[in-house]
Amino acid sequence: MDMDHSNNAMTEIALALAMGFFSIMILTLVSMGAGNGTVADGAALAQASASPANQSRSGVKPIDRMIIYHSGQFMDKELQPVDPAQVVPAEGERVVLALDPEIPMSEALAVRSQVPVGDLIVSALTPEWLAVLKEKSQ
Repeated sequence: MDMDHSNNAMTEIALALAMGFFSIMILTLVSMGAGNGTVADGAALAQASASPANQSRSGVKPIDRMIIYHSGQFMDKELQPVDPAQVVPAEGERVVLALDPEIPMSEALAVRSQVPVGDLIVSALTPEWLAVLKEKSQ
């Protein structure tokens, strides 16, 4: 049997085009900032909302505005009531919505829709925050 690979020219062209499109897609995603980690995790959220002395020591950039949703109420990081419809971030300001990790997804989506911020960061409350909120509600 003679193996002649000259009939696979179309396969080679299709493979080259697929690799080219994949490379362009990766470059586009990286240039648009898809890999810059816009989702805050619970540990970074707890550190960022801590005292200013801890922020400079840990190297974590402070969060500009934090909204906490717990037991049907919206609060700021000082646990004062907040109207989510009135949240308008200033230029360059980040807004984080911290939710109880135990709430159902449907409720989380409904809560998210009440905050009119386009690039809102949604995060779970840490156990420390949950303990403070539980103590406050008692």
